[in-house]
Amino acid sequence: MGTFWSNARGQMARFLRGNRNPGDGHPSTSPSSSIDSANLEGEACPVEFDTALPVEHNYLGENLVELRGRTVLDDGSLQRLPLLPQLGVVLVPGQTLPLMVFYPPTVSMLRNIITTNGTFGVICVRSHEASNPKMVNIGTTAEIYEYRDEEELAGFCIKAKGRQRFRVVESQRQVDGNITATVKILPEIILPDSLHEVRDRSLDRYRSEPVGIVGSVSLNSRRRLRRQQAISQRDAMMTVWPHWVHNQYNATMLMHRVRLQLSYLKLGSASENLQLPNDPAELSYWVAQALPLLDEQRLSLLQINSPIQRLRWELCVLEKCQMLCCRDCDAQLADPREAFLMSAEGPQGTYVNPGGFVHETLTLHKAQGLRCLNEEPSTEYSWFPGYAWTIAGCRYCHKHIGWKFTATEKLMKPQRFWGVCRRSVVTKLVTEEDLEQKCFEF
Repeated sequence: MGTFWSNARGQMARFLRGNRNPGDGHPSTSPSSSIDSANLEGEACPVEFDTALPVEHNYLGENLVELRGRTVLDDGSLQRLPLLPQLGVVLVPGQTLPLMVFYPPTVSMLRNIITTNGTFGVICVRSHEASNPKMVNIGTTAEIYEYRDEEELAGFCIKAKGRQRFRVVESQRQVDGNITATVKILPEIILPDSLHEVRDRSLDRYRSEPVGIVGSVSLNSRRRLRRQQAISQRDAMMTVWPHWVHNQYNATMLMHRVRLQLSYLKLGSASENLQLPNDPAELSYWVAQALPLLDEQRLSLLQINSPIQRLRWELCVLEKCQMLCCRDCDAQLADPREAFLMSAEGPQGTYVNPGGFVHETLTLHKAQGLRCLNEEPSTEYSWFPGYAWTIAGCRYCHKHIGWKFTATEKLMKPQRFWGVCRRSVVTKLVTEEDLEQKCFEF
């Protein structure tokens, strides 16, 4: 009897959808019809996590005041800026920086900044120099776009966005402990096309065609890319250098190769909420933010004024990226291809805990070298709404690496994932010796 009524309900559901008559024997197999039948028959459907939620940083509280406007400082100009040193944080342009500040002089400084242009400088302090901190001479301006200033609540909360790179010319510590500095805004030097002067001008109408760098490349986009490559090969015949040398400094080809490497590592996988930048400078900063690089490596990128050179450096790292290892004991923790998007800004996001410590966290599907502490998962101050966190450490040296996040609802996808701190891991790259050994074994 139960089977009869189950079949009857299924046939009625198909009849209401209009796909088949009640007497038809074969059900519809389209995805939409299966979801509709599941809803009609009372079956629950999985819920995908909204990657726009972590970008909002709702754990900082509600009713934040929004600041409007944008401050752009002239390239090469000298500016007087208040500096905010951050332990183990190398801010890059385009990166979101949430902060919770408790020190009264720093809170007073931020209030004064909000009343002016909302811009201050962020300087990295090396983590191993915390006892005797020494600031680096390269940093990034940050512009406040939201803040919360309520005296009854502990901490002064702000959300800022990285804007422009700068180099410290001179700095001065004031009586209240705050630091102000004269900085030089570093320019973005766009290298011209090396084949521009020798090009065949009769083919210029084909050079301006878009090649689909961002998102999935269609068949027509690949055809246009091959056509432009054929034109470049023709132009390169007029020079002493072969075509592949010019390709090393071609912005279009570099961006295309970087996007392909991101797809191999699944760091730039297709997502409705993710759009890779179409500008070489913006893409170079996005990759710098997405990769779990060391502080020294990020600082080296900030010192490069050319987006082409930054993309070349990042492409080299992407091609050699092999394994994520513990920074203390060098134990293997996870495969970089396990990285995925839990935030619309990319696989690695910046968050702040209730104590004011900033963590740049890379989200991973799996991690074989981590283990959780024996404690109950907590949803308090969770960076990912709908998920409870548990502290996770290295399985071998027991140092803190990150957290394991578990969904509080059974229908939430993904059900669980890992978040590792950038400062706690190091990216192992393939060396020439490794390649020679593999060739020898083969």
